[in-house]
Amino acid sequence: METDLAIDLDLFGVLPEPAAYDGLSGRRADFSGGAVLLLDTKAASPGDPFLDMQAMLLEMTKELRERFQRFQSQKALAERDADAADDEAARKLAQTDAKAAIEAVSLIVRTLEKIDSLQRTLITERAEAEAAAGELEDEAALIEEFDRLVEERVKDRLNAAKQDWMREAGAGGDAAARAESGP
Repeated sequence: METDLAIDLDLFGVLPEPAAYDGLSGRRADFSGGAVLLLDTKAASPGDPFLDMQAMLLEMTKELRERFQRFQSQKALAERDADAADDEAARKLAQTDAKAAIEAVSLIVRTLEKIDSLQRTLITERAEAEAAAGELEDEAALIEEFDRLVEERVKDRLNAAKQDWMREAGAGGDAAARAESGP
């Protein structure tokens, strides 16, 4: 049983021949003189990953809100068509469309909830990272203050020990005088 079905691959976005990437094919004439300077975009320093993720999540939220509104209006139209349908087949088709729109809306709502959860997690992690960075600065300041206090305490004890020694040596006479005057 042979059938003559013609399949138009363009409907599916499939090209008949495989695409070959040649990023510089349109600029071959520019290379005739030798080396050409090109901007290396891979080496560009990345921005703040937190802000990149936030921007992506905000774009997704915006797009999903638009789709949410579209599916809600599609559901309302399908319900109106089901109520106004004259025959059973048209009514069932409209009810099926309404059910599909309801399922799409519920999927969008769940996705929006996940996005909200991700945004909250990102904000929490960002705050914790900033707090940890602040703690490191605080820790360095604490260590510096501790070292200063230890040095001060050592100097005080050294001076007190010197004073005690000088008093004891003063009772002996010449040793204290020699220690005062130096070598």
